[in-house]
Amino acid sequence: MVSLLVLVRHGDAEPKGAAGDKARRLTPEGLERLRKSYPGLFADFEPRGELELWVSPAVRAQMTAEVVADALGVDASEGIPHESLYDQDDEAFLSELRASDAGTVVAVGHVPFMRNMVAWLCGEDLPFPKGAVAAIEFPQGKIARGAGRLLWLREA
Repeated sequence: MVSLLVLVRHGDAEPKGAAGDKARRLTPEGLERLRKSYPGLFADFEPRGELELWVSPAVRAQMTAEVVADALGVDASEGIPHESLYDQDDEAFLSELRASDAGTVVAVGHVPFMRNMVAWLCGEDLPFPKGAVAAIEFPQGKIARGAGRLLWLREA
């Protein structure tokens, strides 16, 4: 059962091109910013139980997840693609979260989905800039509206 959820918004991405939205990569500057900030941002992070890394199938999210994995000392190839993160499908994501056996899920995706999840789970409407990371715990073990407690929101 998930007791800790970490939401990560991808870093600065290139504009949409002919290859489409999913193919957008992080800008070199955006990638460098994450590489510099994530080791410190995650320095005191303590997962609870087994950790799963969930990733939107968009290239910019996958690139962000690789930097997150490096900062956490986990293998980026173990990232699990979740269409719900790209589709910004609240119901599908919450259903997947409730079905997970991991103690900690780190999910890399997009806005407005990440901001909306913090608002729905914790009742806090906060800005969620590119590269930001939010940690939410579920003290009652229940994933429901208002059941989460925002531990922190950090900007890259």
